[in-house]
Amino acid sequence: MFSFALRPARLRDHTVTQRVALISFFGQLYFFVPVMTPYLREEGLGMARIAGLQTILLWAMLIAEVPTGVIADRLGHRRSYQIALGMTVLAELWFAFSHTYPMFIISQLIAGTGFAFASGSVDAYVYESLPEDNRTRRMQQARGVIGAALNLASLVAYGTTAFITADLTHGRMYLTLWMGIAGLSAGFLLGLTLKEPARPEGHAGPPTSIALLRQGWAAIRHDRALQRIILLAVLTNGFGAHLLVFYQQDFLETGVPGRWFGLALGLGSAVAIVTQLHTWRLVPRFGTRGALAIATGIPGMLYLAMAANGYPGVAVVLFVVQWGALNLSGPLFSGLYNERLPDSARATALSLISGITTLYVGVMGVLLGWLSERSLSLTFGTMGAIILVGGAALALRSVRRASLVSGA
Repeated sequence: MFSFALRPARLRDHTVTQRVALISFFGQLYFFVPVMTPYLREEGLGMARIAGLQTILLWAMLIAEVPTGVIADRLGHRRSYQIALGMTVLAELWFAFSHTYPMFIISQLIAGTGFAFASGSVDAYVYESLPEDNRTRRMQQARGVIGAALNLASLVAYGTTAFITADLTHGRMYLTLWMGIAGLSAGFLLGLTLKEPARPEGHAGPPTSIALLRQGWAAIRHDRALQRIILLAVLTNGFGAHLLVFYQQDFLETGVPGRWFGLALGLGSAVAIVTQLHTWRLVPRFGTRGALAIATGIPGMLYLAMAANGYPGVAVVLFVVQWGALNLSGPLFSGLYNERLPDSARATALSLISGITTLYVGVMGVLLGWLSERSLSLTFGTMGAIILVGGAALALRSVRRASLVSGA
């Protein structure tokens, strides 16, 4: 199934990457996502509350990020990944039986905690399983393979949903929830087969929780280059979780037929498969700075185009391209992060970084939810402006520093 995804050099025989990619495929079969907004609207929720659920999900991740990162470094990255898979199943089950806003909130809290367990442990687990030579490039390739598996699952799930829920009836939308639960359960069972990477001889036990926090924070605080990478990732964040809500409302407002809700997301996932597999090739061609500028600048420009559009066909095309573009920067940042983090506190440091990003997205999510009730065009325009201005400001700052150092 994933042979096409394992073409990047030196990854063909890497069984950990293959297995995590397979688990990721089943763990991403969220058939329900393309019809989430119309389903919740039928359940009596307005746009502000629906967007609020996404923000609650992010805040749950934020609160759980650091504790779950510490647990991952102490308990083991494999076990933490397995906990994450189990919690995603539980969250979807809870959602399926929810019919009130507080019940939906509880589902998001469970899911957010599960995602927090995964945010540090998956990358740490994969990175530590890679050969030690040229790990940054290898990690960017591995992350691209896993990302491609995720998007292949999205392509399958969303394409299927497009045909099942073409009429957007409540019963058909509800059916996709249970289809997703079946897929996620398969991913959880496969996750139980994972094994912890071999530790070097003489490897000491995990440090205390306080020591892990100190090591993780010190790795960020004392590395100026890492701080700039994190700041760029924060300022150019594509708000993908919120776009899942906003694009559906955009389709409703522009008159896109119901079958395109899933098809567009599926096609966007197909584009994302290509971007995930080949993003790493931008670095040797354009350098790290150039690759990051391309990967972060394109989504900003596309958001501005989405803000100006009012035609259904164009809305579909822009969203498809945007969903693929949002996946460009992930493998690049993953490789750069892991390159500069200590092995002993890797998951803790990754969780701290994820927490910083989630804090920003959670705060901005409140503003975006408020704006979406008034104007989606203004919402998209704001998102695009933030990404482009943030990336440009950081690039200008780097140029000024380089000029001062060189005496220009």
